[in-house]
Amino acid sequence: MTFTEEFSQALRHQRMLMKHRPDRLRMRVLVYLLWLAGFGLFFATINGLQSGRLGSAGWWLNDVPGHMLVSACVTACFVIGFRGFERLAPQRWLDTIMGWRDWRSGVFFSVFSIACSLLGVVIGLGVVDRIWLSQGLDKLLAQPGFWGEFLSVSMLVTFIMGLRYRARWKQEALQARVTEAQLKLLQGQIEPHFLFNTLANVQSLIDFDPERAKQMLERFTDYLRASLGQLRGDSTTLAQEFGMLGAYLALMQLRMGERLKVELSLPAELGAIALPPLLAQPLVENAIHHGLEPKIAGGTVAVSARRVDGRLWIEVADDGQGLDGQRPGGQRRSGNGVALDNIRARLAARFGPGASLDLLPRDGGGTLARIQIPATALSP
Repeated sequence: MTFTEEFSQALRHQRMLMKHRPDRLRMRVLVYLLWLAGFGLFFATINGLQSGRLGSAGWWLNDVPGHMLVSACVTACFVIGFRGFERLAPQRWLDTIMGWRDWRSGVFFSVFSIACSLLGVVIGLGVVDRIWLSQGLDKLLAQPGFWGEFLSVSMLVTFIMGLRYRARWKQEALQARVTEAQLKLLQGQIEPHFLFNTLANVQSLIDFDPERAKQMLERFTDYLRASLGQLRGDSTTLAQEFGMLGAYLALMQLRMGERLKVELSLPAELGAIALPPLLAQPLVENAIHHGLEPKIAGGTVAVSARRVDGRLWIEVADDGQGLDGQRPGGQRRSGNGVALDNIRARLAARFGPGASLDLLPRDGGGTLARIQIPATALSP
Protein backbone atom coordinates (compact mmCIF):
# COMPACT_ATOMS: atom_id res chain seq x y z
CA MET A 1 0.00 0.00 0.00
CA THR A 2 1.44 3.37 -1.02
CA PHE A 3 1.76 6.30 1.36
CA THR A 4 -1.10 8.12 -0.36
CA GLU A 5 -3.40 5.10 -0.14
CA GLU A 6 -2.54 4.53 3.51
CA PHE A 7 -3.03 8.20 4.38
CA SER A 8 -6.37 8.30 2.51
CA GLN A 9 -7.48 5.22 4.43
CA ALA A 10 -6.51 6.87 7.73
CA LEU A 11 -8.49 9.99 6.80
CA ARG A 12 -11.49 7.88 5.85
CA HIS A 13 -11.37 6.03 9.16
CA GLN A 14 -11.28 9.30 11.11
CA ARG A 15 -14.89 9.87 10.04
CA MET A 16 -15.98 6.59 11.61
CA LEU A 17 -16.45 5.22 15.12
CA MET A 18 -14.53 1.97 15.57
CA LYS A 19 -13.01 0.20 18.55
CA HIS A 20 -10.12 -1.35 16.65
CA ARG A 21 -8.39 1.12 14.34
CA PRO A 22 -6.37 -0.69 11.65
CA ASP A 23 -4.25 2.32 10.70
CA ARG A 24 -0.66 2.53 11.82
CA LEU A 25 0.00 4.92 14.71
CA ARG A 26 2.22 7.21 12.64
CA MET A 27 -0.56 7.76 10.12
CA ARG A 28 -3.02 8.69 12.85
CA VAL A 29 -0.46 11.03 14.43
CA LEU A 30 0.10 12.66 11.03
CA VAL A 31 -3.65 13.27 10.64
CA TYR A 32 -3.82 14.80 14.14
CA LEU A 33 -0.82 17.04 13.45
CA LEU A 34 -2.42 18.29 10.24
CA TRP A 35 -5.61 19.07 12.16
CA LEU A 36 -3.60 20.90 14.80
CA ALA A 37 -1.63 22.98 12.30
CA GLY A 38 -4.67 23.72 10.14
CA PHE A 39 -6.93 24.93 12.97
CA GLY A 40 -4.12 26.84 14.66
CA LEU A 41 -3.07 28.73 11.53
CA PHE A 42 -6.68 29.39 10.50
CA PHE A 43 -7.66 31.06 13.78
CA ALA A 44 -4.29 32.82 14.10
CA THR A 45 -4.87 34.30 10.64
CA ILE A 46 -8.42 35.39 11.52
CA ASN A 47 -7.16 36.97 14.74
CA GLY A 48 -4.30 38.68 12.88
CA LEU A 49 -6.69 40.17 10.34
CA GLN A 50 -8.99 41.45 13.08
CA SER A 51 -6.17 43.02 15.07
CA GLY A 52 -4.16 44.24 12.10
CA ARG A 53 -1.10 42.34 13.36
CA LEU A 54 -1.03 39.71 10.60
CA GLY A 55 2.55 39.02 9.54
CA SER A 56 4.13 41.23 12.20
CA ALA A 57 6.82 40.06 14.61
CA GLY A 58 4.33 40.11 17.49
CA TRP A 59 1.92 37.97 15.48
CA TRP A 60 4.61 35.36 14.81
CA LEU A 61 6.00 35.42 18.36
CA ASN A 62 2.73 35.54 20.32
CA ASP A 63 -0.41 34.98 18.27
CA VAL A 64 0.74 31.97 16.23
CA PRO A 65 2.27 30.00 19.17
CA GLY A 66 -0.72 30.85 21.35
CA HIS A 67 -3.25 29.66 18.78
CA MET A 68 -1.16 26.56 18.08
CA LEU A 69 -1.20 25.74 21.78
CA VAL A 70 -4.96 26.21 21.98
CA SER A 71 -5.35 24.11 18.82
CA ALA A 72 -3.19 21.38 20.39
CA CYS A 73 -5.48 21.31 23.44
CA VAL A 74 -8.58 21.17 21.22
CA THR A 75 -7.07 18.35 19.14
CA ALA A 76 -6.14 16.43 22.30
CA CYS A 77 -9.70 16.79 23.63
CA PHE A 78 -11.08 15.55 20.31
CA VAL A 79 -8.78 12.51 20.32
CA ILE A 80 -9.39 11.68 23.98
CA GLY A 81 -13.13 12.36 23.77
CA PHE A 82 -13.90 10.38 20.63
CA ARG A 83 -11.39 7.60 21.37
CA GLY A 84 -12.71 7.31 24.93
CA PHE A 85 -16.27 7.07 23.64
CA GLU A 86 -15.23 4.41 21.13
CA ARG A 87 -13.50 2.39 23.83
CA LEU A 88 -16.19 2.64 26.50
CA ALA A 89 -19.41 2.55 24.48
CA PRO A 90 -20.88 -0.85 23.54
CA GLN A 91 -20.25 -1.87 19.94
CA ARG A 92 -23.99 -1.82 19.20
CA TRP A 93 -24.04 1.92 20.05
CA LEU A 94 -21.26 2.62 17.57
CA ASP A 95 -22.94 0.57 14.85
CA THR A 96 -26.28 2.32 15.49
CA ILE A 97 -24.74 5.80 15.31
CA MET A 98 -22.79 4.97 12.14
CA GLY A 99 -25.98 3.56 10.63
CA TRP A 100 -27.91 6.84 11.02
CA ARG A 101 -28.64 8.52 7.70
CA ASP A 102 -30.67 11.50 8.92
CA TRP A 103 -30.48 14.55 11.19
CA ARG A 104 -29.45 12.42 14.20
CA SER A 105 -25.99 11.84 12.77
CA GLY A 106 -25.36 15.57 12.26
CA VAL A 107 -26.68 16.45 15.73
CA PHE A 108 -24.58 13.80 17.48
CA PHE A 109 -21.28 14.68 15.82
CA SER A 110 -21.93 18.44 16.04
CA VAL A 111 -22.77 18.38 19.76
CA PHE A 112 -19.88 16.06 20.58
CA SER A 113 -17.46 18.16 18.53
CA ILE A 114 -18.61 21.43 20.11
CA ALA A 115 -18.28 19.96 23.60
CA CYS A 116 -14.73 18.75 22.87
CA SER A 117 -13.88 22.11 21.30
CA LEU A 118 -15.18 24.07 24.30
CA LEU A 119 -13.21 21.96 26.74
CA GLY A 120 -10.07 22.24 24.62
CA VAL A 121 -10.44 26.01 24.20
CA VAL A 122 -10.90 26.56 27.94
CA ILE A 123 -7.88 24.40 28.77
CA GLY A 124 -5.80 26.00 26.02
CA LEU A 125 -6.71 29.54 27.03
CA GLY A 126 -5.83 28.70 30.62
CA VAL A 127 -2.37 27.56 29.56
CA VAL A 128 -1.90 30.56 27.27
CA ASP A 129 -3.02 32.89 30.05
CA ARG A 130 -0.40 31.47 32.39
CA ILE A 131 2.39 31.73 29.82
CA TRP A 132 1.61 34.95 27.94
CA LEU A 133 -1.32 37.00 29.22
CA SER A 134 -1.52 36.67 33.02
CA GLN A 135 -4.98 38.24 32.98
CA GLY A 136 -6.84 35.48 34.76
CA LEU A 137 -8.87 32.81 32.96
CA ASP A 138 -11.98 33.58 35.01
CA LYS A 139 -12.00 37.18 33.77
CA LEU A 140 -11.61 36.00 30.19
CA LEU A 141 -14.46 33.51 30.50
CA ALA A 142 -16.65 36.20 32.06
CA GLN A 143 -16.41 38.37 28.95
CA PRO A 144 -19.55 38.19 26.75
CA GLY A 145 -17.39 38.71 23.69
CA PHE A 146 -15.60 35.40 24.25
CA TRP A 147 -18.84 33.42 24.43
CA GLY A 148 -20.31 35.31 21.48
CA GLU A 149 -17.27 34.45 19.38
CA PHE A 150 -17.35 30.81 20.48
CA LEU A 151 -21.10 30.61 19.76
CA SER A 152 -20.56 32.05 16.28
CA VAL A 153 -17.78 29.57 15.54
CA SER A 154 -19.93 26.70 16.91
CA MET A 155 -22.87 27.66 14.72
CA LEU A 156 -20.56 27.87 11.70
CA VAL A 157 -19.09 24.43 12.49
CA THR A 158 -22.58 22.95 12.97
CA PHE A 159 -23.78 24.43 9.68
CA ILE A 160 -20.75 23.14 7.79
CA MET A 161 -21.02 19.68 9.36
CA GLY A 162 -24.73 19.59 8.54
CA LEU A 163 -24.00 20.36 4.89
CA ARG A 164 -21.21 17.80 4.88
CA TYR A 165 -23.35 14.99 6.28
CA ARG A 166 -26.25 15.87 4.01
CA ALA A 167 -23.91 15.72 1.01
CA ARG A 168 -22.51 12.42 2.28
CA TRP A 169 -25.98 10.89 2.62
CA LYS A 170 -26.87 11.94 -0.92
CA GLN A 171 -23.57 10.60 -2.22
CA GLU A 172 -24.07 7.30 -0.42
CA ALA A 173 -27.59 6.95 -1.82
CA LEU A 174 -26.36 7.71 -5.33
CA GLN A 175 -23.37 5.40 -4.92
CA ALA A 176 -25.66 2.63 -3.71
CA ARG A 177 -27.77 2.89 -6.87
CA VAL A 178 -24.69 3.01 -9.11
CA THR A 179 -23.10 0.06 -7.31
CA GLU A 180 -26.24 -2.05 -7.58
CA ALA A 181 -26.41 -1.27 -11.30
CA GLN A 182 -22.76 -2.26 -11.71
CA LEU A 183 -23.36 -5.43 -9.74
CA LYS A 184 -26.29 -6.37 -11.98
CA LEU A 185 -23.99 -5.98 -14.96
CA LEU A 186 -21.22 -8.02 -13.36
CA GLN A 187 -23.62 -10.75 -12.28
CA GLY A 188 -24.20 -11.65 -15.93
CA GLN A 189 -20.51 -12.23 -16.55
CA ILE A 190 -17.59 -14.43 -15.55
CA GLU A 191 -14.17 -12.94 -16.12
CA PRO A 192 -13.24 -14.05 -19.67
CA HIS A 193 -9.52 -14.42 -19.02
CA PHE A 194 -10.17 -16.81 -16.12
CA LEU A 195 -12.59 -18.86 -18.22
CA PHE A 196 -10.30 -19.03 -21.24
CA ASN A 197 -7.15 -19.71 -19.21
CA THR A 198 -8.81 -22.63 -17.43
CA LEU A 199 -10.13 -24.16 -20.64
CA ALA A 200 -6.72 -23.68 -22.26
CA ASN A 201 -5.11 -25.51 -19.34
CA VAL A 202 -7.58 -28.37 -19.72
CA GLN A 203 -6.89 -28.56 -23.45
CA SER A 204 -3.11 -28.64 -22.93
CA LEU A 205 -3.40 -31.46 -20.37
CA ILE A 206 -5.68 -33.73 -22.44
CA ASP A 207 -2.86 -35.24 -24.52
CA PHE A 208 -0.18 -35.96 -21.89
CA ASP A 209 -2.13 -36.00 -18.57
CA PRO A 210 -5.79 -36.85 -19.30
CA GLU A 211 -6.52 -37.78 -15.68
CA ARG A 212 -5.46 -34.37 -14.41
CA ALA A 213 -7.38 -32.70 -17.26
CA LYS A 214 -10.47 -34.61 -16.17
CA GLN A 215 -10.01 -33.47 -12.55
CA MET A 216 -9.56 -29.85 -13.62
CA LEU A 217 -12.68 -29.98 -15.77
CA GLU A 218 -14.68 -31.51 -12.90
CA ARG A 219 -13.54 -28.85 -10.46
CA PHE A 220 -14.15 -26.12 -13.01
CA THR A 221 -17.68 -27.43 -13.41
CA ASP A 222 -18.13 -27.37 -9.61
CA TYR A 223 -16.93 -23.76 -9.53
CA LEU A 224 -19.27 -22.72 -12.35
CA ARG A 225 -22.20 -24.43 -10.65
CA ALA A 226 -21.47 -22.66 -7.34
CA SER A 227 -20.76 -19.22 -8.80
CA LEU A 228 -23.58 -19.14 -11.36
CA GLY A 229 -26.03 -20.02 -8.61
CA GLN A 230 -24.94 -16.91 -6.73
CA LEU A 231 -24.86 -14.67 -9.80
CA ARG A 232 -28.58 -15.19 -10.42
CA GLY A 233 -29.57 -13.58 -7.12
CA ASP A 234 -28.99 -10.36 -5.21
CA SER A 235 -27.88 -12.19 -2.09
CA THR A 236 -26.18 -15.34 -0.93
CA THR A 237 -25.27 -16.92 2.39
CA LEU A 238 -21.89 -17.13 4.02
CA ALA A 239 -22.00 -20.91 3.67
CA GLN A 240 -22.63 -20.64 -0.08
CA GLU A 241 -19.83 -18.07 -0.38
CA PHE A 242 -17.40 -20.44 1.33
CA GLY A 243 -18.61 -23.30 -0.86
CA MET A 244 -17.86 -21.27 -3.99
CA LEU A 245 -14.44 -20.27 -2.58
CA GLY A 246 -13.68 -23.92 -1.86
CA ALA A 247 -14.45 -24.84 -5.48
CA TYR A 248 -12.34 -21.97 -6.79
CA LEU A 249 -9.38 -22.78 -4.53
CA ALA A 250 -9.57 -26.48 -5.45
CA LEU A 251 -9.26 -25.44 -9.09
CA MET A 252 -6.31 -23.20 -8.28
CA GLN A 253 -4.64 -26.07 -6.41
CA LEU A 254 -4.75 -28.16 -9.56
CA ARG A 255 -3.02 -25.35 -11.44
CA MET A 256 -0.38 -24.58 -8.78
CA GLY A 257 0.01 -28.05 -7.30
CA GLU A 258 1.77 -28.27 -3.94
CA ARG A 259 2.69 -24.60 -4.13
CA LEU A 260 -0.81 -23.67 -2.94
CA LYS A 261 -2.18 -24.69 0.45
CA VAL A 262 -5.70 -23.78 1.54
CA GLU A 263 -7.38 -23.23 4.92
CA LEU A 264 -11.11 -22.52 5.22
CA SER A 265 -12.74 -21.82 8.59
CA LEU A 266 -16.47 -21.09 8.92
CA PRO A 267 -18.33 -21.67 12.22
CA ALA A 268 -21.62 -23.44 11.60
CA GLU A 269 -23.65 -20.74 13.37
CA LEU A 270 -22.51 -18.12 10.84
CA GLY A 271 -23.38 -20.08 7.70
CA ALA A 272 -26.89 -18.63 7.25
CA ILE A 273 -25.82 -14.96 7.33
CA ALA A 274 -26.91 -13.14 4.15
CA LEU A 275 -24.27 -11.29 2.08
CA PRO A 276 -23.90 -9.79 -1.39
CA PRO A 277 -22.66 -12.51 -3.78
CA LEU A 278 -18.99 -12.92 -4.68
CA LEU A 279 -17.85 -10.57 -1.93
CA ALA A 280 -14.69 -12.40 -0.86
CA GLN A 281 -13.55 -14.01 -4.13
CA PRO A 282 -11.70 -10.92 -5.44
CA LEU A 283 -9.70 -10.90 -2.18
CA VAL A 284 -8.78 -14.56 -2.67
CA GLU A 285 -7.81 -13.87 -6.29
CA ASN A 286 -5.59 -10.99 -5.16
CA ALA A 287 -3.96 -13.17 -2.49
CA ILE A 288 -3.04 -15.81 -5.07
CA HIS A 289 -2.15 -13.59 -8.02
CA HIS A 290 -0.24 -10.87 -6.14
CA GLY A 291 0.96 -12.71 -3.06
CA LEU A 292 1.62 -16.39 -3.77
CA GLU A 293 2.11 -16.95 -7.51
CA PRO A 294 5.23 -14.72 -7.67
CA LYS A 295 6.85 -16.83 -4.90
CA ILE A 296 8.68 -19.92 -6.09
CA ALA A 297 7.65 -21.84 -2.98
CA GLY A 298 4.04 -20.59 -3.09
CA GLY A 299 2.25 -20.49 0.24
CA THR A 300 -1.06 -20.65 2.06
CA VAL A 301 -4.36 -18.84 1.62
CA ALA A 302 -6.50 -18.86 4.76
CA VAL A 303 -10.14 -17.69 4.63
CA SER A 304 -12.06 -17.39 7.89
CA ALA A 305 -15.19 -15.86 9.37
CA ARG A 306 -15.81 -15.01 13.01
CA ARG A 307 -17.59 -12.60 15.33
CA VAL A 308 -15.48 -9.97 17.11
CA ASP A 309 -17.07 -7.42 19.45
CA GLY A 310 -20.47 -7.98 17.91
CA ARG A 311 -19.22 -7.58 14.32
CA LEU A 312 -18.71 -10.10 11.55
CA TRP A 313 -15.11 -10.38 10.39
CA ILE A 314 -14.31 -12.10 7.09
CA GLU A 315 -10.55 -12.41 6.65
CA VAL A 316 -8.42 -13.54 3.71
CA ALA A 317 -4.79 -14.00 4.71
CA ASP A 318 -1.79 -15.12 2.68
CA ASP A 319 1.86 -15.62 3.62
CA GLY A 320 3.08 -14.31 0.28
CA GLN A 321 5.11 -11.26 -0.65
CA GLY A 322 3.12 -8.79 1.39
CA LEU A 323 1.91 -5.30 0.54
CA ASP A 324 5.43 -4.09 -0.23
CA GLY A 325 6.57 -7.21 -2.08
CA GLN A 326 8.27 -7.10 -5.46
CA ARG A 327 6.80 -8.87 -8.44
CA PRO A 328 8.97 -10.29 -11.22
CA GLY A 329 10.39 -7.40 -13.24
CA GLY A 330 10.82 -5.23 -10.14
CA GLN A 331 7.22 -4.03 -9.91
CA ARG A 332 5.77 -3.49 -6.46
CA ARG A 333 2.72 -5.47 -5.48
CA SER A 334 -0.51 -3.55 -5.91
CA GLY A 335 -3.87 -5.26 -5.58
CA ASN A 336 -6.75 -4.85 -7.99
CA GLY A 337 -7.84 -1.37 -6.91
CA VAL A 338 -11.02 -1.45 -8.99
CA ALA A 339 -12.11 -4.70 -7.35
CA LEU A 340 -11.32 -3.39 -3.85
CA ASP A 341 -13.20 -0.13 -4.48
CA ASN A 342 -16.13 -2.16 -5.78
CA ILE A 343 -16.20 -4.27 -2.61
CA ARG A 344 -16.10 -1.15 -0.41
CA ALA A 345 -18.92 0.42 -2.41
CA ARG A 346 -21.03 -2.75 -2.17
CA LEU A 347 -20.44 -2.96 1.58
CA ALA A 348 -21.48 0.66 2.04
CA ALA A 349 -24.55 0.20 -0.16
CA ARG A 350 -25.73 -2.93 1.67
CA PHE A 351 -24.59 -2.36 5.26
CA GLY A 352 -23.89 1.38 5.62
CA PRO A 353 -20.67 3.25 6.52
CA GLY A 354 -20.01 1.00 9.51
CA ALA A 355 -18.90 -1.79 7.16
CA SER A 356 -15.32 -1.66 5.92
CA LEU A 357 -12.57 -3.43 3.99
CA ASP A 358 -8.96 -3.00 5.10
CA LEU A 359 -5.67 -4.32 3.72
CA LEU A 360 -3.15 -4.92 6.50
CA PRO A 361 0.30 -6.45 6.89
CA ARG A 362 -0.05 -10.00 8.19
CA ASP A 363 1.82 -11.00 11.33
CA GLY A 364 4.73 -13.18 10.20
CA GLY A 365 4.69 -11.77 6.66
CA GLY A 366 2.14 -11.58 3.90
CA THR A 367 -1.14 -9.71 3.63
CA LEU A 368 -4.41 -9.73 5.55
CA ALA A 369 -7.64 -8.46 3.94
CA ARG A 370 -10.37 -7.92 6.52
CA ILE A 371 -14.04 -7.22 5.90
CA GLN A 372 -15.97 -5.92 8.92
CA ILE A 373 -19.78 -5.78 8.98
CA PRO A 374 -21.88 -4.48 11.92
CA ALA A 375 -24.00 -7.16 13.52
CA THR A 376 -26.98 -4.78 13.53
CA ALA A 377 -26.89 -4.71 9.71
CA LEU A 378 -26.79 -8.50 9.26
CA SER A 379 -29.84 -10.61 8.53
CA PRO A 380 -29.32 -14.29 9.49
